[in-house]
Amino acid sequence: MPTVTVEALTAYAVRIFAGTGAPLDEARIVAEHLVGANLRGHDSHGVIRITSYVERARSGAMVPGARPHVVKESVSTALVDGGLNYGPVVATYAMDLAITKARETGVGIASAFNSGHIGRVGAYGERAVAAGMIGIGSVNTPGTRIVTAFGGASRRLGTNPIMIALPTEDPAEPFVLDMATSVVAEGKLRVAVNAGKHVPEGWILDGDGTPTTEPRDFYGTGENERAGALLPVGGPRSGYKGFGLNMAVEALSGILSGSGSAVEGARGSNGVFLMAIDPERFAGFEAFTGMFAALAAHVQAPPLMDGVDEVLLAGEPERRAMRERSAHGIALDEETWKQIAEAAASVGVSPIEGGITA
Repeated sequence: MPTVTVEALTAYAVRIFAGTGAPLDEARIVAEHLVGANLRGHDSHGVIRITSYVERARSGAMVPGARPHVVKESVSTALVDGGLNYGPVVATYAMDLAITKARETGVGIASAFNSGHIGRVGAYGERAVAAGMIGIGSVNTPGTRIVTAFGGASRRLGTNPIMIALPTEDPAEPFVLDMATSVVAEGKLRVAVNAGKHVPEGWILDGDGTPTTEPRDFYGTGENERAGALLPVGGPRSGYKGFGLNMAVEALSGILSGSGSAVEGARGSNGVFLMAIDPERFAGFEAFTGMFAALAAHVQAPPLMDGVDEVLLAGEPERRAMRERSAHGIALDEETWKQIAEAAASVGVSPIEGGITA
């Protein structure tokens, strides 16, 4: 299992995306986004995605270098056509638009269509927080069906993540809630397949609608050749909560943007909803962060459950992973590393040189 330094892995990914035709600045946006996901412990949204990104670019499904542009706007809203460019490029453009409009009016909303996979939605919330804003966002994948309805036994919806990011008194420690509305993101199943591991009970059904822990059953590559499905967050008992959120994301991200829903749309693209809110226009930035600090201290105070040492807020597990991986590198399983090397070779990029520590 190779362990690669952050710098070496980022540089390698930049070369790969540049090899697909992306301008160097955009190749860096995509590379830093994916490596940033690995850094924060979200390997499902990290460099494991390089292979699919490259395949889609080579097939023409993605158009590296296409310029996102506004097709409709008001003082506080914008509808963005991403031109089928890489998702991190489109979503960064859209969130920057939302931030600019929030500075002018207090609230800015950008909706985007014709976007590739935007990756970890929390990254765009962090971008809003860095600008002194609250960030809210969600994303769907039109035409994609991999999650059951609550009570259903087959694929009906996407994983449809939702994000809320809040500034705090410490700029380095924002509150960043970033969650799939399915039990887990699909990429975590891909990581388990590549690593040859089973997944916990309550995550997936096989092609017959039966609970299973074999991740290959989800893809229809296990004993049952029919593809299985993810459950909505909450699982078999409380999945109505995740199912409700999932439907809301379909509307806010896919239908509002015109991208489409799970029923129809450009498969493999993303419908994007991003909002920035300026807290200074409401209670005030310092009042907001001060009251949130008091709330955080309140919920983290003892007593705690037996065996629990501390209460963590959204964003803290990622920061801890980031400190660890920044210092010691990012470990990748052999299959993922092999797939990345194959994707690199397919666009004429030579193997990585240096930066592998194990």
